[in-house]
Amino acid sequence: MTEIVGTWLHFKGRQRKRKRAELVCVLCHSKKIKCDLQSRNRDGYEKCSNCDAPDRECLVRPSKRVKQPLNSIIVAGAQNDGPEAISPLTQERTLAPSETPVAAVVSPSMTQPFHQFPTPVHSVTAIANGHGIPAHSFSAVRHPHQSSTSPGEGAGFSHAGDVDTGFLQIYDTENQLDAEQQEYEAILESKRRFSHPQQQELLQSFAETYWEYCYAWCPVLDRDTLADDLARSPLLANSLALAASHIQPPLVPHEGPATYYDRARNIFYNDEEMDGLTILRGLALFYWWAPKPPTTAHRHSSWWWTSVIIRHAQQMSIHREPGDGHRLAGRLNMSLRRRIWWTAFARERLTSLCQSKPCIIDPDDCNLEEAQLSDFPEDPVSQRKGLIFIYWVRLCAIIGKIAKRLSTSSNSTNQPFPADLQQELADWIHSLPADLRLPISSPRTESFDRDVHQLHLPYFTTIIILHMKRSAHDLPQALPPAILAASCIARILRDILSRGNARFLMAITCWYSGTAFVPLLQACRIEQFAQEAEEGLDVLVHTVAQLQNMWGSARVIGGGFERLRKSFLEGLPSNGSKPDNARDPIPPRPGDATAFTMQGDDPGLPSAADDFDWTMLFPCVTRSTSKIAEALLMDKEQGTATGLPFSEDALFHETLLSQYHDLLEPSGFLDFSDMPFEA
Repeated sequence: MTEIVGTWLHFKGRQRKRKRAELVCVLCHSKKIKCDLQSRNRDGYEKCSNCDAPDRECLVRPSKRVKQPLNSIIVAGAQNDGPEAISPLTQERTLAPSETPVAAVVSPSMTQPFHQFPTPVHSVTAIANGHGIPAHSFSAVRHPHQSSTSPGEGAGFSHAGDVDTGFLQIYDTENQLDAEQQEYEAILESKRRFSHPQQQELLQSFAETYWEYCYAWCPVLDRDTLADDLARSPLLANSLALAASHIQPPLVPHEGPATYYDRARNIFYNDEEMDGLTILRGLALFYWWAPKPPTTAHRHSSWWWTSVIIRHAQQMSIHREPGDGHRLAGRLNMSLRRRIWWTAFARERLTSLCQSKPCIIDPDDCNLEEAQLSDFPEDPVSQRKGLIFIYWVRLCAIIGKIAKRLSTSSNSTNQPFPADLQQELADWIHSLPADLRLPISSPRTESFDRDVHQLHLPYFTTIIILHMKRSAHDLPQALPPAILAASCIARILRDILSRGNARFLMAITCWYSGTAFVPLLQACRIEQFAQEAEEGLDVLVHTVAQLQNMWGSARVIGGGFERLRKSFLEGLPSNGSKPDNARDPIPPRPGDATAFTMQGDDPGLPSAADDFDWTMLFPCVTRSTSKIAEALLMDKEQGTATGLPFSEDALFHETLLSQYHDLLEPSGFLDFSDMPFEA
């Protein structure tokens, strides 16, 4: 409405300003022609009219304009003209009573006007929804103070910890706004990816495989939100497909784990996924893909990906509990953060002992609480798998201490044997609930549980490492606990193989098998152990043969098994004849406790005279378990010695010296730095 007074025109109210299109394509913008991508996008079209007719690629051009935050417009418009003046873009997203406008988080000491900062989250959500992009694609973009348990809110922001040693929190506002701007640009640039889900019909079967075989060791996905998470994140969808299709390949055509892996890692390396927790969850599933053994340094090993997870998690301050007054404390999904962090922690500890690598995580830097059963869904299956995960992490914490002790004492012969760590292992095995104890007290396993069996594999492997001794010829020698633990590993793997499926075994099982091979090979020299030790070696060989279908490390270890065993048998024929240069072993004297020691041993290494009762490490083993268990436990109770190989047996050492140096090069107790095992 206007009225003419003299030569002047007077206007009442604000005139609506012609708006620029919020969504245009690169081609139209470069030619300076009108682009109808925004209106066509609302109708479900992927291209504008100018690109659709000639079938050109229609790429969205991210806006480079610096806009006034939408909340400032909302507040100003509400004060000046009332609710009717609010822009239609805001109708898709109104603030709840408990929410605070973004402008409220700006420090009053800021000298720059607020309109010079990037577009806040509200504008991202409103614009995205206004353009017809699926709402589930933006489940990670919420108001900074909105209370939620979904995994993505601000999860990827750096410097969000409760410790500020470098005074970076002075620039916290600028840091947050810049992170939101990067999220906004990544969303617009990656919109086309969300409209092309790959093989959606297989995702349900992939999820079922994950829940059954992976969840106990990598509980980073949630049943309630999985469908939305997969629809929103191609990285997570491809990572799940990678792990599941490798463990249990579908019998229908699918792209295969190699394709899923390449697609997921390219999304990661190209920074196309902005949600921090989603990135960590996707990378955690890479653990089930290792076609190459870590014989050379490369960026496809679990060691590499575990390190990446840890560094990203530390940058996001996942390793610490949020402090009092933390601006994101009400929005952080602490249950998920704990499960992600302790998964990476456990893997690093296992790899540290397996590959003799130093750890990145220093426990003194972490104050994140241990995972609790309350962090897992309440259904019985999830609770049981959660309990297994909790005890697995506790075991890996002890393994990390052992790896640290062995690495620091490897060059010293005066370091005492870590009896305190032996006691921690014994305390761990005795703390297990009854339903998580390994049921091998009888010759046959009547109640088989796949997860419980896998839980004990790293435990017995650690016992082997603690009871391998240096000999005069610098080769590992197995003490009775090592032989008994190796026979238990063979028993576990036999139970698994007899049930017809071994694809769910993780790559680190190659290390378990390779470590158990050494004591059982030496046990073949003992008459009362020979038959059962040979059967155990057969189990290890068959296991590695199955793992060769999955893991590159298994091919290396399988070749080593065949070569070492063949050479060992040729040097010690089963018909009783010996080469001319062979010497008869010195028989042990009954009751001689020093029969377990060998010439040239370090004084600080374990022996039968140690005060620690090693039978405490085997509460699940009885005399009925096996012939090896019967003989060793009886000898321990009666104080007699078992006829182990002696360092005086020159043929035994010469054979192993020429064969083992490629696979095992012990330093200190036992150094696995050159063992090509994928952890």
